[in-house]
Amino acid sequence: MIMVKSLHSILQFTPISFIFLLLSSQPMYAQQWQLKGRLVEKVDRTTPLDAAEILVSPLGGDVTSSSLSDEEGRFALSLSSGKYVFRYRQLGDILKTDTLDVQADTDLGDIPLEIKKYTMKEVTVTSQRRMLSQKAGKLVYLVQNSPFAQGFSTRDLLHNIPRIDPTSEEIKIIGKSNVLVLVDGHRVNLEGKDLDMYLRTLPSENISKIELITNPSARFDAAGNSGVLNIILKSKPVGFDGKIHTLLTQRTHFAAEEGADLSFSSGNFSVEYKVDNSNEKRPQKMKSSYIYPTYTRVTNDYTLNRYDILSQNLNSSYQIGHVKIGFFSTLNRSRNKGFHKGEMNFSDGSYPSNTYSEQTHDKYRLETISPYVEWKLDSIGKKLTLNYNYIHLSDDVNQVYDSGSAHPFSSSWDNYSNVVNTLSADLNLPFTWLNFEVGGKYSHFRTNNISDYGGSNGFLFKETITALYADVHRNFGPFYAKAGLRYEHTSNNGITLGGLTVSNKYHHWFPFAEFSYNPSDDHSFSLGYSKRINRPSMNNMDPTKVYRDTYSYSEGNDRLVPSIMDNLEFNYVFKGNLNVDLYYYHTSDAIQSLIQVVDDLYTKYYPKNCLTINTYGGDVSYNFSWGKFNLYTSASMYYLKAKSMAEELDDSDLKSLNTTLSANLSYRYKAMTIFANYYHVFPGVEESFHTGNIDCLGLGCKINLLKNKLLLNVLAQDIFGGTKAHNRVAYNDYMFRNNIDNDNTSLRVGLTYNFGKHKAKRTDVNINNSEMNRLPDIKK
Repeated sequence: MIMVKSLHSILQFTPISFIFLLLSSQPMYAQQWQLKGRLVEKVDRTTPLDAAEILVSPLGGDVTSSSLSDEEGRFALSLSSGKYVFRYRQLGDILKTDTLDVQADTDLGDIPLEIKKYTMKEVTVTSQRRMLSQKAGKLVYLVQNSPFAQGFSTRDLLHNIPRIDPTSEEIKIIGKSNVLVLVDGHRVNLEGKDLDMYLRTLPSENISKIELITNPSARFDAAGNSGVLNIILKSKPVGFDGKIHTLLTQRTHFAAEEGADLSFSSGNFSVEYKVDNSNEKRPQKMKSSYIYPTYTRVTNDYTLNRYDILSQNLNSSYQIGHVKIGFFSTLNRSRNKGFHKGEMNFSDGSYPSNTYSEQTHDKYRLETISPYVEWKLDSIGKKLTLNYNYIHLSDDVNQVYDSGSAHPFSSSWDNYSNVVNTLSADLNLPFTWLNFEVGGKYSHFRTNNISDYGGSNGFLFKETITALYADVHRNFGPFYAKAGLRYEHTSNNGITLGGLTVSNKYHHWFPFAEFSYNPSDDHSFSLGYSKRINRPSMNNMDPTKVYRDTYSYSEGNDRLVPSIMDNLEFNYVFKGNLNVDLYYYHTSDAIQSLIQVVDDLYTKYYPKNCLTINTYGGDVSYNFSWGKFNLYTSASMYYLKAKSMAEELDDSDLKSLNTTLSANLSYRYKAMTIFANYYHVFPGVEESFHTGNIDCLGLGCKINLLKNKLLLNVLAQDIFGGTKAHNRVAYNDYMFRNNIDNDNTSLRVGLTYNFGKHKAKRTDVNINNSEMNRLPDIKK
């Protein structure tokens, strides 16, 4: 325990101090000159060449520096004085070689490159293409080198990227509690199922590369142990583009999903509209056991939910000289009708067997509007960005109970209303000797929850967060260093209808540091540290009672305090295909949902700051290609040890080695791709829950028809039904066990049709909306 505390103290100060020393030690290194340029196709000298490699080496030496061109073909490098050989490479081919004498800051202008064309019917590529590169703390996945570069969705792509959890239906980074998804560096204002629908309709051929950031800088909100996924789209000429899609799913019940995406760009103006609608009926079976020394209480529950979800997004922008203005808006609506029935039995006969049932009607609505302004101050990258964001989320839940003896009331009604307003400003100031980023953000939350179950109760809660940050970073030869500091001040207050008041004020400093070293084109190393905070969700702060079903309810805890996390991460990439991650996370005052049995009948769920968690983990992934075959494998392993500060929670066995193995195999034949995926999760511990074995096998194929205008997708998932969950939690008075079947075995058939000129330039807005993580999801 003393060693862990010592390590924790070292992690708080050593990396940030070390990086600042490196940044301030300018006399140790030669003068650094900034070189920039733009790669274009030689045939027209205007079409940008994205995701091309720029390899730099001294005369007669090995590669010491490298870069990737962005979606506009641009690249930038920092070099000391001397003569260098520049090689421009794409898909393993050297397109051009230049020799330059670097003695000052230089703009190379447009560099025309002749692209080599291949006829895939005649040529079989057997070389091992690089899938990954490490650049400035970002792990970059090169989509154009992937077997999923055409005819797949972004959702498919993400499951072939290191650290992405293959077991989660939603996008999740292994070892992280949240993930922030960006497109072209801007936040996608979607969460949960809406985000999943968006990623499934975004085709892989529109994507240049995907950046994974597991150690976000001070520029990002410090909320949650989060990672960042930045999807970089290809730049396209102006025109009209559209697609319609449908997805049919057969589980126990049939489900359908359909949608359309229309976009238009003309000169400096662009607009995009997306609409998606899904209808799903899905059952859940759960068996829960409360094992006491003298008796056992067993409940068997069956729930059938029907979801009708409509999601709409409108995005537009207009360029006026050096100023870009635009907005992003979302309107999501969901209607849920649920039926739940259950049976409760006691092994000692102290209570008679009891059956119960409920019907639920849930109306959910999400509205957002986010205008923004981007002002380019000069030609070398100085930029000011202003964002305003408004979120209004409402959820109306009615329940009718069919168990006269359980409650003095036969129905309940809950209404949740959440309003969020944020305003942020970010200023980028690149100089030849150092690059600065400064900014600030103001966020205001307002939650008004009302519950009525035989008597009204409610909770009004307000919270304000003010943040300031500063980042500095610098390249010097094969080295890159970045350091930053973020300050966040939080003030909140709340009151219930019964007169109970709560208020709290606190502030924290969040240091960040990162150091990377690229000695050659085949090796790259990165080490990073950051401090983060996990604030309680709005529902967790609400002390009012909310019934889940006849015999279970939840209550929030207005005395919750934020959890503080320290993260240390190391990354190594070898030859663009082998990726190794090592990490250590320390979490204090972790919030855990606990279970309490009341009067031997009712189950109460409540949150509590009760855990100190230490996690030591590693992740290894490798991509192997041979001809038309591609195999992606990954192994993730972490050791978790938790100490309980709650009297009711036994922590004697809250430690475990958690392991996940996965493999994705694909074979491409002409317009068809056949693939298989498999993962296995070994028993382990997640916070206070002990989890059992999980395995999943999927088989499918994708076929491109009508010259890639029509895509057919067939997938059979969880073929042997191995994803049923088996959990247990040890309390001092009893043992809790449950088995959950979410009806995951499915057969999916999807069709996507593309129309228009396919030349639309897609735009996404700058919305940093981490506040959504603390609001209720569209699905409960």
